[in-house]
Amino acid sequence: MTTHVTTDQIQQLFSRHRLRCTRQRRALYEALISTRSHPTADQLFQKVAHSEQDISLATVYNTLEAFCRAGLAQKLLGRGGSTRYDAATHNHLHLRDAQSDTVTDVPDSIGERILKNIPQHILTDLEKELGFRITQLQIELVGQFADTKDAANLAVNRAMEASSS
Repeated sequence: MTTHVTTDQIQQLFSRHRLRCTRQRRALYEALISTRSHPTADQLFQKVAHSEQDISLATVYNTLEAFCRAGLAQKLLGRGGSTRYDAATHNHLHLRDAQSDTVTDVPDSIGERILKNIPQHILTDLEKELGFRITQLQIELVGQFADTKDAANLAVNRAMEASSS
């Protein structure tokens, strides 16, 4: 994502979503929107702990839950019960490497083509048959990179991105 937002923009966003804007929440949200690595709560804690020395891991978990309830983030369940977080809440696709459990976004230009090609009548039939209203599409493509160097490069790039912000 690597999005830069001002403190005022975050305060306005939190206000619109009825969240108190504390220093710790702001730092955590800035950390989340600055990465495309879909970090775990632990990874976010490590990222903000140097600037927010009084933040606890419990505060990070509670804040991430509040972000998810408010629609500012979404949870991505990983293997072994781990949860990753994504500040991009629009309909988009993810790639999950089955070997490393690394998650990355499918480029929007490709993801949008896939989403647009899901026949609406199938979604409507699904809703009618199951009595379920679809409000969001989350598609995760699971596999592995053809070249393990690609997976290693992705992991290194994500780690560098996480440590540099």
